[in-house]
Amino acid sequence: MGRSPSVSDLVEESYALERAGDVGAALRRAREALKKARVSGEAEPIAIAQICLAYLHFRQGHYDTAHALAEESLGRLPPDAPPRADALLILGNCAAETDDPSAAETFYRRAIDLSRQLGYRRALRRGLHNLAANVYVPRGQFDLALAADEESLRLARELDMPEVAWFPLATMGWVYWVTGRRERALAVTEELRRYAPPGSLAEGFYYCLRADLAQGGEDPDAALPLYTRARSIAETIGDPGLNVLIRLGLSRYRRAAGDASAARDWANDALTIAARVGYRHLQGMALIERGRASWDVGHIAAAESDLRAAIEILSPLQANLDLARGLLLLAALLHQQQRAAAPAAWLEAVSHIISGGYAFLLEQERGLAFPLLAARLNSADPAIASLSARLLGHLANVPPPPLRIVTLGRFEVRQGARVIPDQAWRRRRAGELFRLLLVSPGRSLLRDQVTEALWPGKSPTSTRTPFHQATSALRRALEPDLPEKFPSRYLEVERGLVTLRLPPGSWVDFEAFKQHFRRGEWEAAVSLYRGELFPGDRYADWAASPRRRMLRRYIRSLLALARQCLEAGRPYESLEHCRLVLEVEPWQENAVLLGMRACLALNDRAGALRLYLDLERALREELDIAPLDDLQDLYRRILAQEH
Repeated sequence: MGRSPSVSDLVEESYALERAGDVGAALRRAREALKKARVSGEAEPIAIAQICLAYLHFRQGHYDTAHALAEESLGRLPPDAPPRADALLILGNCAAETDDPSAAETFYRRAIDLSRQLGYRRALRRGLHNLAANVYVPRGQFDLALAADEESLRLARELDMPEVAWFPLATMGWVYWVTGRRERALAVTEELRRYAPPGSLAEGFYYCLRADLAQGGEDPDAALPLYTRARSIAETIGDPGLNVLIRLGLSRYRRAAGDASAARDWANDALTIAARVGYRHLQGMALIERGRASWDVGHIAAAESDLRAAIEILSPLQANLDLARGLLLLAALLHQQQRAAAPAAWLEAVSHIISGGYAFLLEQERGLAFPLLAARLNSADPAIASLSARLLGHLANVPPPPLRIVTLGRFEVRQGARVIPDQAWRRRRAGELFRLLLVSPGRSLLRDQVTEALWPGKSPTSTRTPFHQATSALRRALEPDLPEKFPSRYLEVERGLVTLRLPPGSWVDFEAFKQHFRRGEWEAAVSLYRGELFPGDRYADWAASPRRRMLRRYIRSLLALARQCLEAGRPYESLEHCRLVLEVEPWQENAVLLGMRACLALNDRAGALRLYLDLERALREELDIAPLDDLQDLYRRILAQEH
């Protein structure tokens, strides 16, 4: 007969089952471990089993039970026992989930200090992450949160614990997402996926965060199946926090799709779950989202009530980011209703936004916030006008949405899911100015260079008005809802210099093409070249030179790819690349030489001869010259073989 499992074996098995998403089996193992430990009567095994059971109850939202078990375990352990750090972390988690951030911070710091003192790096890793996720993030102290979680992630890697690396990655991804750093959020989220076993809590958070990011991307409809997968995992596991976050995401998704009634239902469901487990911070977040949805369906009184209730909950919790969001929405609601309390509400909201460094909230709520800020800049009250001007200065440092720009074969610019309409580009030559700046060194030109390119031969006096019209139209094309007094964050016109500024995360197809070309990534380069650069500017002198350079790189990429395929024994693919070259440049002798060799590898002598004869005719008609000697020699050898 085999040895019966020890308390330690059962505890480790319980943690492994929880990580795999089988919480029911994990609870059974933990209870078996505690029962076995009580039979032995040894204090430390009992405490270790209690800590394991406390952790599982915490994951289920049973905070009172978890707190009692962790507190009891501390009484069984000596002051220098490493499991004390584990118990302190559970107590900190329970305090955080029941909205006592000060107590949570105290428990976490005690656990961190003890872990450092004992060299207990596993608990240190958890303590740093919990401090980041449960104290710094709710307070909106994002730099501190990222620093703590970066150290936690480093420890997870050093300890070779990939199964827990997802914890700091999930928090870091959320911070990057909520603060508008989309590219960093995407990168961290994809790293998180590597550490997420199927059906695990980690995978649930991955799908939730990926869905949040999809809403602001090119394909917002992709968010719905991602939320559905996340919800299936969350409901199987029973994690209340994830369940609430998913429902808040679904509420935002439905509201963005114009279904405010369904959005309100999802927000109300999130509020019910948060209230059931007593997580007041999530209650505040759910009230804000429900208030926003109520506003959209025209229930103004209900919206105001929810926003005020959220502010009342979030204020004592020091949940500064969500508090600032609630105050901003309340200020916008009161302004829209022309209420007497609106100016005071605006002052309170702006004070919180500036002190917390949350100007990115204005970008996220731009439809409400931009008009409100524009109105307050003109306030007769000096205090309101001055504070609003300060806020405008902070907003200028917030990157606008990144652009995805297609220029090869067609012209299209996207801001997330929004495609800038063609008519916006045609207005006052806005599109031509944009494209001219795209291909200019540093995306910057002197005013005289712009006018000479767009209005060649015209006097400086006669181009003054169309120049201002073009820059104004471009500003409007990129940010149609930007109030008059707001400086454009894409286009800078100052001291005779015009500069196009693309925010972080922007992508331009011809720049990506050039990067692949420089690295010798021929297949990737060719896949991006869908046609000539700026086809709509075919007769513009300024576009001719960059178009020719791009075409030359495309031809060189095709030839290199054809050569690679031929050497790798793929003559058919080589021939196809050669034919693409000859479509744009029929007299390209290197393409014909490679193509003839590919035909010979395919035993197609007739095809090789046709390539040569077509080239000979093109060279004679276009350039009045004969093919290269190498081509002539190859042609004669093929003819000789025919006879």
